[in-house]
Amino acid sequence: MLALLVVAAAATQAAAEPVRLKDGDRILLGNLTVPGGAALAQGAVLMVHGSMAHLGQETIAGVQNALADRQIPSLAITLSLGESARTGMFPCDRVHRHKHSNAIREIGLWRAWLSRQGAGKIALFGHSRGGNQIVAYARTAPQGALAAAVALAPATWSAERADSAYRTRHKRDRLADVKAAAARGDALLREHPFLSCPGATVAASSFVDYHRNDPGRDTPALLDGYPGAPLLVLAGREDKVVPDLIAKMAGVKNPRVSFAVIDDADHMFLDFFAEDVADRMAEFLEDRFQ
Repeated sequence: MLALLVVAAAATQAAAEPVRLKDGDRILLGNLTVPGGAALAQGAVLMVHGSMAHLGQETIAGVQNALADRQIPSLAITLSLGESARTGMFPCDRVHRHKHSNAIREIGLWRAWLSRQGAGKIALFGHSRGGNQIVAYARTAPQGALAAAVALAPATWSAERADSAYRTRHKRDRLADVKAAAARGDALLREHPFLSCPGATVAASSFVDYHRNDPGRDTPALLDGYPGAPLLVLAGREDKVVPDLIAKMAGVKNPRVSFAVIDDADHMFLDFFAEDVADRMAEFLEDRFQ
């Protein structure tokens, strides 16, 4: 039995393939996994990571491996964040010229790439900030472009919580900093608070994009009128990063949106919780990948 498991694991590992996509003067990176016995023609999941993360981040890698165990092909991507062939977490000491909204375009490029490779149907998956970004993409995707979407612990937002978090982390007023940055255009702000970075070099326009008031960053608020592909939202019962997701999802009334809670899981869904996520996804995608 152990020998059989080792052989099966090796077969799955051999099917994992680093892929590159040219986007102007940048190279975008992905990791394509097609389990032995499966084919892209049956359908594939396009996977998007959370804030400043990458395709090998533990949540993404864990769910991708669990999907492979269930014979579901997938493509995990690394958003460029303005860099070519970016790998690893985006460090605070790098120059930040990226924007939350840039992800929509790159998701579209990868969806088109998967289609050219022969993916019969395509589902989106996004974790945390990536969950919000894939919902934003799915809301306006061309008809028939997506078979389904899955948002894992997608971002929530409120002005009050954004103010409190910014003040606690940076000891400054968020909207005052946004107003000052808005007057600077694309000039670089140096040693400036940005996301979780205490002092970063960041384009003023990028700072504004991430820190301004934007109800569109509150994923549940996008869902009452959501017109896109069938969507599954998954929450962790013990999630402290998006602690209001479960309560907000209770107010969503849309037949295109399904919602489930995974008990005991926190925001990262590591180890056995990745298996739980993959089980829910496999069940959700079964009819939609026919």
